[in-house]
Order: sequence, then structure tokens, then C-alpha cells
Amino acid sequence: MRPVPKTMSTRALAATVALGLGVALELLASPPAAAARPGGGHSYSGGSHSSGSSHSHSSGSSSYGTSGSHSPENEGTALFLGMLVLLVIYGVSRAIKMSEQDQRFDSAPVTWTPPRRTLDEIRARDPDFSAVLFEDFVYALYARAQAARGDPKAMEGLAPYIASDTRSALLARAPAGVKIHGVVIGKMEVLDVTIDTMVRVVIVFAANYTAELPDGPKGYYVAERWSLTRALGVTSKPPAAVHSFNCPSCGGPYERSDDGRCSRCAQQVTGGRFDWWLAGVSLQSQEERPPALTGDVAEQGTHFVTVRQADIETRHGEFAAQDRSVATSALERRVREIHAALNTAWTARDLRTIRPHVSDALYNYLSYWIDAYKAQGLRNVLVDVAISRMEVVKLTRDHHFDAISVRFWARGIDYTVRVADERPVSGNPKTPRAYSEYWTLIRGAGVRGSPRTSGACPNCGAPLDRINMAGNCEACGTHLTRGEFDWVLSKIEQDESYNG
Repeated sequence: MRPVPKTMSTRALAATVALGLGVALELLASPPAAAARPGGGHSYSGGSHSSGSSHSHSSGSSSYGTSGSHSPENEGTALFLGMLVLLVIYGVSRAIKMSEQDQRFDSAPVTWTPPRRTLDEIRARDPDFSAVLFEDFVYALYARAQAARGDPKAMEGLAPYIASDTRSALLARAPAGVKIHGVVIGKMEVLDVTIDTMVRVVIVFAANYTAELPDGPKGYYVAERWSLTRALGVTSKPPAAVHSFNCPSCGGPYERSDDGRCSRCAQQVTGGRFDWWLAGVSLQSQEERPPALTGDVAEQGTHFVTVRQADIETRHGEFAAQDRSVATSALERRVREIHAALNTAWTARDLRTIRPHVSDALYNYLSYWIDAYKAQGLRNVLVDVAISRMEVVKLTRDHHFDAISVRFWARGIDYTVRVADERPVSGNPKTPRAYSEYWTLIRGAGVRGSPRTSGACPNCGAPLDRINMAGNCEACGTHLTRGEFDWVLSKIEQDESYNG
């Protein structure tokens, strides 16, 4: 993000103060409620943005102003005005932060300037590279590496993809020697891409998982940094092979020979010679933090300016000229359809009906939280949640996928109940809550035409409730959840953390 300008015009200052006042008044008018929507409102990090009410109490000789009056009415008025002043100051600071991406300090959407090097530069050297497939691979490797921490044999099986000293460090990380499961990645961000004799990608993760300890399961929240490398000139694997973790040279099941080579093809497959290689891991933080499902969490970024790709209008216009089904109105219909279906499935704690509309990774993420709600005897209820507006903010295309990111604003009832008696434990069952999110949808690069809303398998016509957990139609066996026939939701990001 660009730095805040050191000077500000009178008009800009007035606009910022006005925006700050608006933020302050909204804070006064809107009591905090538990944000527990699918995809992050419940906060995978355990409610680190929790908010509540703080009370200050004065007694004794306290007085307000110089008049000496100290009636309850005056005290209440003064307290209100004092709180309002503080909130305005806070609102102005928030407004400045919200404006720091836009040096003009106006209401126009700002553009996102990517870092010096991005994943797009890898595709310039490897035409088969896909950011979607790369993220799928890294997500899968992260989950496998964490799960293998309690199983040295499983960790050894990842030798073609993880350096020896990195495997040792993961095995030794506390809690060591126990089963790790329920791995959920809340955030994965590419920090840097370096290309010389090797391609190096630095990634930061924020995630949680469950460890089976002798005294019972415990949840952990972690932040860590990964460094992946790959030899220059290596081409990416096709979609079907991304999750195999077989020998990256011959594609067969990996078996290590005595000299460290693949026993099948006799190739030395370490060091990123044939595929991405996890060269190093740095644990930034780790703390016990079980899933927080009942905390009152205030929305953080609904008023933030929209983060948009610098040339999104051009990219989207060129794509829409080739396929009118990707025009904003058509995409909005698809987003609304998925949004409504997801909220219904989430409230019912039954994701079967949403399975055809979400990617494999997102389905696993949502399943983790549904299981957490069930384990605690809770249900998050979403009522009359509707999208008010939407805009396209990012578009990437490669040989395998088209990916479109949108930001939408919505409003509705969001609260959590205890299933035993249906009594609310957090949130407000009467007051609507406003929020915005960034959603990324993917579709196969060769797929064209209007989004389908028939409620049936696009290949054989079977009901969509016959899509199994692997994303395959049980009637014809066709895989549907990687955008083979239509747009599917692959990522939900909260507005306070989205950076393009």
C-alpha cells in the first residue's frame, strides 16, 4: 500500500473528518455481534479481533467543565460527548488508514500495485504454470507436512518435496510425536518471487490445527513462513497430478533407494530439480487457540477502499468481449446463487447441497468449521442475508483456469445458537449486520457460456446432491468442483486482510 501523504488539503481533511464521524456514529449505532459466516467471519485465528464494551466509572470529586454542575443529566451528556469525541478521533484515524491507499483522498476506487515480482512472472517462463494449481499444491503440501509431523514414515515419503533438515525441524516442532489433524489454512500470502538460476517463492501462512495430546485434543494457531524453490526451466504438472505427491520425475509412487534416488527411475529428485521443493520453514508464532465460535467480533474492513487490480477494466472488458457470460451481470447472478446456497447449507450444518459449487480446498475448510460447531453443540444462523452490490476486482487467466475475484457488500441477520435449546449465545437475532467480502471463482480455461443454474450434473443430469465428498458425480463419475463445467467458489477472503 502507498504511504499516507504528509500533507492534506482542507477539502481532503474535511472529507476525512466527515468519514471519521460516519464511522464513529455507525459504531455507536451498531452494537458488536458475532461474525460467524462461512469463510472467515468466525475468524479462523480464534477471534483475535474480538470487541466488547468498556466502561469507565468516576466517583468522588470528579467534575466536568467549569460550571461545577454534576447532575446525572449533565454527567451523562458529558460522558456521551466525551465518548463521541473519542470515537470521532478513532474514526478519523480509521478513515486515514482507509484512505492511505488513495493519495487523492476521494471516493474513487484505488488500484492495486503488485509487488516487484509476482507469480505471473513464473508463467512467462513456464507457460503451463497456473496460480490456481500452485496454490492447490501448496495448500496440499502444507496439510500433508503438518499431518506428517507425528509420523516419521509419512514425513520421509515427502522427501522429494521437502528438504531433509526441514523435515527434521517439522518432526521436532512441539507438540512433537502426536497426531496432527484438522489443518485449516486461514491465509496464504506470497511475499516475494525471485527468479535467477532457481525460482524462489516466499509464502506466509496463518493456520490452525488440532493436536491429539495425552490429556486430550488441543487447538493451535500458527503463523509461519515457507521458502519454496524450483529449478529454472521446469514445467508445471497438469491438474490431475498436482495432488499425487508421487515421484516428480517418473510420476510413479516414490520409493527411496539407498543413495537417495527414486528406486523406479533412478533419478535424484530432491532440490527442486523436477518440482517445487520446500527448502526452509520459519515458525513465526504458535499458541493454543481452539476454534472460537461464540465471541463477539466486530466487522473490520467494510469501509475500506476496494483493492483492485491496476488494469482490471481492460482485462475484464477483453474477456467479456470473448465470452459475454463473464459480464458483471452474469457473474453477479452466479455469485448470488452460490451465496444463497452456501448460507442455507451453513445454517443447516449440512454442506452436501453446496458441494458442487465450491472447490475441494474450500469444501475441506468449511467442513472443518461445521465439525467444530457440531462438536460444541452450536449452530450459526444466517437469515435474510442479501448482496446489495458487487464489483469485479481481479482477473487472472492461464492455460488451465480463469479466475475472477469480486468484492460484494451484503447485509443480514447473523447469530449463533445452542442447538439443545435454540437459545442465542452470540450475535443479534434482530439486528441486521453489514459486511463485505472478496470471493474468487475459478473455471476451466476452455469453458464458455452462461453460468448453469439447473441444479443437475452438467454432464449427465443427475441431481447435484449426488456429488460425493471428492467432488465427483456418483452417477457418471465426472469431477465437477475444479470448474470443469461452471464457475466454482475457490476462496473467501475478509476485507480487512485482502491484499489482491
